[in-house]
Amino acid sequence: MIIRSLINSVEVFKCGTEVEGRVLYWTHFYRYRDVVFDCGCPNIAREVTDALKNSKVLLITHYHEDHVGAAPLLRGGGTEVFASEKTIPLLQTPPRIPQYRRVVWGQPEPVKAEPLDKFMSFSKVDVEVIETPGHTFDHVSFLADGLLFSGDLAISDKQAVWMREEEVNVTIKSLENVLKKDFEMAFGGPGPMSRLEVEAYLTYLKNLKEQVGEMYREGLSVSEIVERIFPKPPQVALIMEFVSEKEWARENMVKSILGIPRTP
Repeated sequence: MIIRSLINSVEVFKCGTEVEGRVLYWTHFYRYRDVVFDCGCPNIAREVTDALKNSKVLLITHYHEDHVGAAPLLRGGGTEVFASEKTIPLLQTPPRIPQYRRVVWGQPEPVKAEPLDKFMSFSKVDVEVIETPGHTFDHVSFLADGLLFSGDLAISDKQAVWMREEEVNVTIKSLENVLKKDFEMAFGGPGPMSRLEVEAYLTYLKNLKEQVGEMYREGLSVSEIVERIFPKPPQVALIMEFVSEKEWARENMVKSILGIPRTP
């Protein structure tokens, strides 16, 4: 399913896999003039491709399946696909993802992409590429005409679970870096956000880092810190932890901040 809207000359596409009339989990991708930023999940790749007919360029923020799903079909239809040099090998040989993610998003198919430059121009759209690792090691964001296309760099100041691969300390640095840029809106996977909301997310992560550090110095274990910080976690967070076998979990944030390895 795709729901389309328009914000500040940016086409907003809210999309997800529909099962029995209900979308399992929403994500967003965007088109600004002739440039597309990310492209939804593999399960609805045909629908995404139909919505993006005649698009000239696709820029990918990172390799996760909910951001690259329609890339093979778009490239086959003549759209140029660009990604960072760190992302390109993972697009050419996508990792096999867990079953629950194949249900929610779908297994990505291989696609060839061209490497990004620091500054690029497409159809009168000037784009600055900003390295913003943290959510993934290969993550980049794009600044175009004062609009930030941020992938999964900024989530929400209510976030309760993190992926196992995420590096919270690195995300903090990436957010600090990107907030040096001039933009008023960020268009990312969770949806459009104001600059103030991006700043609030950074503050949230910094506060979590401070709390985790203080509790660890007091001698609390990871599980005790998790219970202190999230005494009443949302039901959806507990479901995510169970279904994903803690690939998504509260403890991933704590371990990341403390530099403790996260293993399946």
